[in-house]
Amino acid sequence: MNRNGLILAAVALVSALGGFLLYEYLQPGIAKSPAASSQAPLELHAVPLTDLEDRQTVFDDWKGDFLLVNFWAPWCAPCRREIPSLIQIQNEYAERDVRVLGIAFDGKPQVREFATEYGINYPLFLSANRTAMYSAALGNPSGSLPYTALLDRNLQIIYQHNGEVSLQTLRAQLEKAL
Repeated sequence: MNRNGLILAAVALVSALGGFLLYEYLQPGIAKSPAASSQAPLELHAVPLTDLEDRQTVFDDWKGDFLLVNFWAPWCAPCRREIPSLIQIQNEYAERDVRVLGIAFDGKPQVREFATEYGINYPLFLSANRTAMYSAALGNPSGSLPYTALLDRNLQIIYQHNGEVSLQTLRAQLEKAL
């Protein structure tokens, strides 16, 4: 590798490290990566959510319900495959105070079109410029998609899953929690 290549590699490495440090240490008021079965950070209770109609809400509005929070995007193939399972969970468990909440990592027009096409029956929220905050507050520091967290009635994270999750796994986790 020539001298210019080494300099470019060094700059890339320093930039990546700097970005990581900024992400981890310069986010005021956000707890770092809660482990499964840990108390969700106090800030989670007041984390703002904006739906497709620009209405604001916070997680605390669902306190008392079990929340299955799913991070997804219309362009994410594994996300697209697991959406029918989330729709099914909302249908099967709504009477048992389970609420699926989707946090979409894309623009409003794309999310709205996808939601209509798939018949999504649960509330959707846009991550917009809050992606890092949501990821940190719900234990997904890598920002991977899809990502699912199950919160109990007191907003404690009791299950986390990176990647596509099956309907059988979701049912098993909910039955264990209920």
